[in-house]
Amino acid sequence: MPTRRLNLKKLYNARDLGGYPTLDGGVTRFGVFVRSEAPVELPEEDVKALLDYGITASMDFRGKGERSSRPSDLREILPYYEKPLFNEAAMSRGEARKMIKMDWGEQYVGMAESAREWAKEVLAIAAENPGVLLYHCTTGKDRTGLLSCYLLSIAGVDRTDIAADYCVSSIYLEPVYEKMRSGRMALIPKQEDGKPPVMPKFDNAFIETPASAMLNLIDYLRKTYGGVVEYLREIGVQEETMNRIREKFVEPA
Repeated sequence: MPTRRLNLKKLYNARDLGGYPTLDGGVTRFGVFVRSEAPVELPEEDVKALLDYGITASMDFRGKGERSSRPSDLREILPYYEKPLFNEAAMSRGEARKMIKMDWGEQYVGMAESAREWAKEVLAIAAENPGVLLYHCTTGKDRTGLLSCYLLSIAGVDRTDIAADYCVSSIYLEPVYEKMRSGRMALIPKQEDGKPPVMPKFDNAFIETPASAMLNLIDYLRKTYGGVVEYLREIGVQEETMNRIREKFVEPA
C-alpha cells in the first residue's frame, strides 16, 4: 500500500498528495504530485529513491539567493523549473538582525493576489508533466503549501483535508529547524566579504503551520471569488489546464 510520506533519510517533509477523498466520491492518486522541502545535500540513496519513485521533474520556488546558497541536487538530473515566489526581503541583509514575525494567513492571501502569473505558470507545468512532479521551496510549507492548495482544490478535496495536509509540515520539519537555529543551515549566501551570512531570528509563528492559516486563505478566496477554483479561473488559469490535472490526479468514484 502506498504511503503519503516518502521514506527518505534526509528529505524530511517529502509527501505524496495521493489518498485524499474528493467531494464527488473520488480519491487523489498517488504517484502524480510530491511536495517537499529543498532537496539539498541528499545522500545518493535518497536521490535514487526519488528517481525510483518516478520523479521526472522538479519545480523550485526559492529565490535566487536561496538557490545559489543551497543548489538543488535534482537540477542537473531532471527537467528543473526555477519558479521563484515570495519576496526575499525576509532574508535580506537589512532584515537579518530583526526578529521576523509572520501571520501566515495574511501572507498567503497576499501571495495569492500578487502571484497570479506564477500560479498560471506552475499549474501549466503541473498539468503537462509526465510522471511524478516534485515541487518545493526551502522548507516545503508555505510556497509549496500554496500550490498544494491549488492542486487539491482542483481535484475537489475538502478544505479541511487541505488544511490537514498543510498542518503536518511543522512536525516533520523539526530536524530542518534545528539546523536553522544552530546556524548549520544557511538560507542566504555569504556576505560580500566572505563571512558567514547573518541569519534572521524567527519567532515561533514563522515555523508553525496552523490550520487557521490555510483556512484563512481558502475562506478569503471563497468569499472574494466564490472558491479556490473560481479564483484560478478569474486569474486566467485555463479550464483545459485544470481538466488535465483532474484527469491524471483523481481516481473517479
